[in-house]
Amino acid sequence: MKILWLIQSYEVHAFEVLADALAHYAEVELVRLTAEDQDRLGVTLKRFDFSAYDRVMTILRTKKEMRQWRAFRAIPNLVIFEYDSCQNYMPGGKYEGKFSRHYRRLGGPRLIVSGAQVADRLKSEGFEAHFMPKGYDPRVIQNSCGVRDIPLAFVGRLKANMYKSRKDFIEEQAKRHGLQVLQTAPGQAYAQMLSRIQIFVSADIGLGEYMAKNFEAMAAGCLLLTYSQGEVENRAVGFEDMKNVVLFRNQQEFDERLQLLRDEPGLLKKIAEAGAIHAREVFAYDRMGQRLFGLLEKPLTPRAQVRGWRSYLPSFLGGY
Repeated sequence: MKILWLIQSYEVHAFEVLADALAHYAEVELVRLTAEDQDRLGVTLKRFDFSAYDRVMTILRTKKEMRQWRAFRAIPNLVIFEYDSCQNYMPGGKYEGKFSRHYRRLGGPRLIVSGAQVADRLKSEGFEAHFMPKGYDPRVIQNSCGVRDIPLAFVGRLKANMYKSRKDFIEEQAKRHGLQVLQTAPGQAYAQMLSRIQIFVSADIGLGEYMAKNFEAMAAGCLLLTYSQGEVENRAVGFEDMKNVVLFRNQQEFDERLQLLRDEPGLLKKIAEAGAIHAREVFAYDRMGQRLFGLLEKPLTPRAQVRGWRSYLPSFLGGY
């Protein structure tokens, strides 16, 4: 099987590692499109002979892809690999319902999304959606087994509107428990910071799936104390409460679990070690090639035609 994979030139995820892992099972051509390339998709896509590929997989800038859906729809054997489709189901969010409309306009291509519950909801709308969790770059994120001199921390952004619930929760724990809110440059600086943290607190509240930071923290040897996304999601990513991760659903549970971990350092260490092993086996990009190939090799379902003139209207005028 020959696969063309179009990604952004400024992509923060190490998809080249995943592409190398996928290349053990298929011939993969990874092409990075600049911002300018994506501004003119109609022109850019004419550079490719799509008939030479069995699959054309994409993960591009969402708003540019949606705006130029007619050019995008012309791609045969299309598979959309998407890390942001959870925003489709965030009430009041910028992209609420827009991913569904976009996928309908494209005739229902195969979707590979990073949330199990998101995949289920897309399936309920009639799309062929599959789940594969986000991953991390094992070349950078490793468990160094060094001294962990930061007892409780979160590393990352809090300002974006979609992270408001995260921001509120994290800032509350800073007041209650002395949690440190840290920021670093990506790459080695980020990895080195993770290697110093004993308990990493994650609060992907309202997102419906686990962000990559959860898996990165686990892989770096932190104990992951994270907001539970529910039984379906936990089962899909292999999270076992108090075995390889510590879950909480509200402030009271967070307080109780944190106190337990502080009282029992042996338990903390045991869970963190199990979490690091699980992350390396399941979420490292260099271990995900076969799983991705399994989602790509199945015969594609024929895509539908655009469902009438309403597809051309924006959503506030009744478009799909």
